[in-house]
Amino acid sequence: MATPPSTSTPPRELPIVGDHLALDFANTVDDPLGSARHDHVATYDDLVSWSVRVGIVDASQAASLRRRAARRPREAAAALARAHELRRALNDVFGGVAEGAADVPDRWERLRPFVAAAYAEATLTYAEAGARRWAWGSDSDFDGLVHPVAAEAAGLLVSGDLANVKRCAGCPWLFLDRSKNRSRRWCDMDDCGRAQKMARYVARRAARRQAAREAKRPGR
Repeated sequence: MATPPSTSTPPRELPIVGDHLALDFANTVDDPLGSARHDHVATYDDLVSWSVRVGIVDASQAASLRRRAARRPREAAAALARAHELRRALNDVFGGVAEGAADVPDRWERLRPFVAAAYAEATLTYAEAGARRWAWGSDSDFDGLVHPVAAEAAGLLVSGDLANVKRCAGCPWLFLDRSKNRSRRWCDMDDCGRAQKMARYVARRAARRQAAREAKRPGR
């Protein structure tokens, strides 16, 4: 008996729209409240792939991590669970920032253990022009993929950019508003922005049709 063709639609490539590493990791569940929900870091291999894409590790480091994960699947799974908890903490903390919540300092307690773990494993290295930066052995530590995310989150909390953290008007994703007049409303104009514009257009068209029907009723 022939196997029927699959009708499932493969997930799209995850848009990277947060303009900050920590916010991009918070946004790794696509369409989180919709019918097309897809977790782009559902497996440790997914986490490695995302980390390559955003520049945390290179292809060689990724291959090393995948080999280690295949040999030590329980440790990789535990690291993935911690990564998911970090993601929840990021959404809680920076979601609170975007919403103007008064308890952000309390929410920080969820993020603190990840930041402490990140700096406990950090080394200080030289970057371009003699500048120094934090670095992690991301190809030898399962948690090394999320240490940079946690460190960047800590930095954002005490930076001037914190006031520019927003939540998309069309979905729960977070982003830094770097627009000239700080008027950005959407995670992506070609995604949520376009959907909202289409919804408004459909609503206006329906209203015009209803008004035309009312005008044609007898006695009017």
